[in-house]
Amino acid sequence: MLAGAPATNEDGPSACGEIPFSMSDLAYFDYALVLPEERYLIEVQVGNPATGVTRRNDELENLAKDALITVVGQGRDDLAEKLKPTPINESDAKNLTKVQQLLSGPDCAVYLVE
Repeated sequence: MLAGAPATNEDGPSACGEIPFSMSDLAYFDYALVLPEERYLIEVQVGNPATGVTRRNDELENLAKDALITVVGQGRDDLAEKLKPTPINESDAKNLTKVQQLLSGPDCAVYLVE
């Protein structure tokens, strides 16, 4: 910048006005089992990768539940009614330590966390 030239911010957000922020493309869900003691983090793509359309909350919850059933309940038909993953915010999800990735797909991922 030249001496005496007015300050500008051509490379970034305005220094005044709105505070810029970026929203995550993921919705987060938490689920804990008592026996065996295990805790899961389910990350679900908010936008449908095939269409780009933003999913409704019930769609996100169904994807999370289906992913959780795939991970913990293969062969148990009663799990769809019993498993209820809890939505959590991104900062709470970031505080969990991912131990192992159990499922990965275009719509979601499931991690064993602590």
